[in-house]
Amino acid sequence: MDRSELIQRIRNGEDSAFAELVNPLIEKSYRTSYSIVRSKEQAEEVVQNAMIEAYQNIMAGKEITYFTTWFYKLVSHRSIDFLRKNGRLKETMGELEYIKDRREVLDTVIREETDLEIKQGIDSLKNADYRNILLLYYYQDFSIQEVSEMLGIKTSTVKSHLRRARHALKEKLLESQIIGVNV
Repeated sequence: MDRSELIQRIRNGEDSAFAELVNPLIEKSYRTSYSIVRSKEQAEEVVQNAMIEAYQNIMAGKEITYFTTWFYKLVSHRSIDFLRKNGRLKETMGELEYIKDRREVLDTVIREETDLEIKQGIDSLKNADYRNILLLYYYQDFSIQEVSEMLGIKTSTVKSHLRRARHALKEKLLESQIIGVNV
């Protein structure tokens, strides 16, 4: 069903239409929020508040052309707002969670250690914009266009931040001797 039809059904008082509209977006929204706030509970709170805000905007008659993009942008902005409000921009890294598959234990351990070291490298970057762009682009699989829309910046700015963030991360990993000199 078309999203505009769902929005109209919501405005007509059909609560199940709201669930139908947002349920497919919840998991990715949670992952996006978690990558920014780095806390399960806080990410859940941010997503819940974003859902309430989305519902209120729909009921208030706000014209929402691309609901999915708008909702992801809302979640990312509310996650950043949460950090600013709570002064947690330099929060230490939260626990990493991975879905384990049937790979051998040694491969899994090596991969997790490498990912942890890279995540710590990302977390150690001083520029919060670089951290957020790396997390959204690489860990949440958003396109450059989607990151641009979520953060409200030009795609060219996202590309240059992404390039600079990669370079800064490479420098951090070289300093920590995580990667070799020939990389």
